[in-house]
Amino acid sequence: MLSRFPACFIILGIVFLLASACQPTGGSSSDPSSTQAAGEDENTTTQQVPDRENTVPRVSPNALVGQTMGITEVRIAYGRPSVRGREIFGGLVPFDEVWRTGANEATTISFSTPVRIEGKSLKAGTYGLFTIPGPEMWTLIFNSEAEQWGAYNYDSSKDVLRVQVEPETASLREMMTFSFSGVTDSTATCVLHWAETRVPFEISASTTELLRARAEKRVSKTEDWRVPLQYTSYALENEVLLDEALGWVNRSIEIEERFDNFRMKAHVLAARGQFERAVETANAAVSTAEGMEESPDGLQEIRKQIQTWKSKM
Repeated sequence: MLSRFPACFIILGIVFLLASACQPTGGSSSDPSSTQAAGEDENTTTQQVPDRENTVPRVSPNALVGQTMGITEVRIAYGRPSVRGREIFGGLVPFDEVWRTGANEATTISFSTPVRIEGKSLKAGTYGLFTIPGPEMWTLIFNSEAEQWGAYNYDSSKDVLRVQVEPETASLREMMTFSFSGVTDSTATCVLHWAETRVPFEISASTTELLRARAEKRVSKTEDWRVPLQYTSYALENEVLLDEALGWVNRSIEIEERFDNFRMKAHVLAARGQFERAVETANAAVSTAEGMEESPDGLQEIRKQIQTWKSKM
């Protein structure tokens, strides 16, 4: 990581990415991969979470859990049954039979971008999440028919993906729960935990490639100098897409010459090992700052960086 990368750039990128990930959803479709949102690329969809009727309290209450991985949103809607002293797996929930993975309506899982489940590709969209529990192996089923009650009308011909995962023995969990752990910009482990069994499975996304596609589309259309800078900030913080980042920051400068974009371009060039050009661009940033009524944040930092980069030329 870039240990000397300015904190304000990192904050700018984080705020931008959070705002991008929280776009409103809407519309409906029976095709999990056909709910593309206006203004997004073909790799991004809105997330359609089927309505779970709740006009009166339920013994197994509804729950909705979500997790963001980079720019990928994952949401799970399910009913939460309780143990209540019963034998669950191999008893109430038979082994080797398709299960709704919860209570009442079938559990659904939604992905705003293409993902991989245990390494296997799955398109963006909303799916019915069915399972076949077993004492030593579980089958996870992602079915294109998301809206249905239980598994009574389950149709295997509509399965989009099946993966096998190993269950684990765990402490007693009275009410069934989905949770996420080990979350990074591109991966997360989703865990189903009920009774004394937990079933983890890995979800991953190609965040760098998704971000590249989104940035190229937005940067080419925008007339706001800050938009290219936000993508550049992410690239610098994570030391990825540095060639593209140079193009993005140049677009920002093309729109409007600012201390901020000259300063960030200098950091991009330094990250690419082009220290002579980094110093030249940093000096342009300093000259721009000196013409401002108030000294901008980061002026002293870039002056120090100029000396550091000169020592590497």
